[in-house]
Amino acid sequence: MGSTRSTADTERRHRTLRTYREVVGLSGPLLPVVSFLGRLPTATIQFGSVLLVARTSGSLAAAGLTGGALAVGQVACGPLVGRLADRHGQRTVVLLFSLANALAIAALVAGALARLPTPALAVLGAVAGASVPLIGPLARVRLVALARRAGASEPTVGAALSFESTLDEISFVLGPALVGLAAVLAHPAHALGAAALLVVV
Repeated sequence: MGSTRSTADTERRHRTLRTYREVVGLSGPLLPVVSFLGRLPTATIQFGSVLLVARTSGSLAAAGLTGGALAVGQVACGPLVGRLADRHGQRTVVLLFSLANALAIAALVAGALARLPTPALAVLGAVAGASVPLIGPLARVRLVALARRAGASEPTVGAALSFESTLDEISFVLGPALVGLAAVLAHPAHALGAAALLVVV
């Protein structure tokens, strides 16, 4: 009985590994790596903006307002980014929004270091949020489209969605941890500066 269960578990593991190899084979190994690195800035700027403004202004209220404005900007403009990508293609939209987002993050860092008043920081935060290029959702759509185009089975399409969701979760765990580490070892501005560079790259 135990031997039968062990054999079934082994076969299930092999099947799962085969399915995930198929998923990676749909795009090649480069797309998951690039899309993961592209997600990290989105995962860092929310927490990073709060830490940065709290450090430079000494005010948790200013930090909360800036981080909240960033979140509102992202929520309000996210559907617009998706619609533009549907209409004009992902490549153009991702390139334009990546550059805009890098500039917006850099402006937020400069504004915080210059100790601009809270309303100005909130506006910069909102612009940084509004210009987020939505790498995660767009990469997920692309991978599923590649799976459908290749005639992949439904389990493979499901595995593709699962794989993309896992990349999202890892980035949203790792991103804030990296920002926190940068804040402890140096300054939150370094983490946000790195996020701006990563968006451009």
